[in-house]
Amino acid sequence: MTTVRPQARGQGRVRQIFPALFSGFAVLTLVGIAGQFVLAGMSIFGVADGWGLHGLLGGLLALPVIGMLFLALTAHALHPFRRDAAILMVVYLLQVLLAALRGDIPAVASLHPLNALVFADVAMGIAKARFSYTR
Repeated sequence: MTTVRPQARGQGRVRQIFPALFSGFAVLTLVGIAGQFVLAGMSIFGVADGWGLHGLLGGLLALPVIGMLFLALTAHALHPFRRDAAILMVVYLLQVLLAALRGDIPAVASLHPLNALVFADVAMGIAKARFSYTR
């Protein structure tokens, strides 16, 4: 005779939180990327010296990107987003690498703004798919 064990108390609620958290990370990533463009624009046009904040926010963007990848790899309901979350991580890491090359290989580092567009596009694709995804 097979015994069916009841779910641990609260386990169902935790599973429901993961997709909501993933969606929140997707939106947070998009807001952060938009903020990056604003800070860069403010610095370029002399409104403020936002390069320090641009770098800080760029580093903080790792948190939602890593969070999305972790959730996509561990939460069963988010497995359809594994590939996209991994691509987002790779594009983010390339963005950091390009910024780090500005002193050594400025011609390659100049691709940083172009890669930012790719980063925004991938993040937008994830957010759009997440909010239109039905179970």
